[in-house]
Amino acid sequence: MHIFLVSDSKTGINFFPELEERIAGQIADLELDTIFVPFPEDIPAAVHAIEGEADFVFVFVLYDELDFKIQALLNKLIEIEMRGELKIIKVIEEKDFGSLNEERLKVEKEKLSQKWSELIINRLFKPGSFVPKESGDDGFSL
Repeated sequence: MHIFLVSDSKTGINFFPELEERIAGQIADLELDTIFVPFPEDIPAAVHAIEGEADFVFVFVLYDELDFKIQALLNKLIEIEMRGELKIIKVIEEKDFGSLNEERLKVEKEKLSQKWSELIINRLFKPGSFVPKESGDDGFSL
């Protein structure tokens, strides 16, 4: 299985080494590549370029505020996924890790790698794990 991890230089945190370590221990015959592009809007072109060789793509983008470029990025990734057999996890979130000290940054990288490695493994091998969890009380839970 060939997995690509894709992000941009504006995102401000690189937890891909930690994510690679977690995934590599759980998938046999794994080929893992990382791609960084200068800007978020360059990501669809990078994903398009690897369509033929990738089995799975994980895209991680953090932004300061939602604008047309971020919306266009998401739309293009959805188009790529819909026209082919490529599975893409699209993590595009409003968040900033810019002011963390080194120790706090390390903790955040571990949290991110734990969270997203579980999602990747579930998406690949446990598709039934995405069934909504119902609240035990009479009301709705958000």
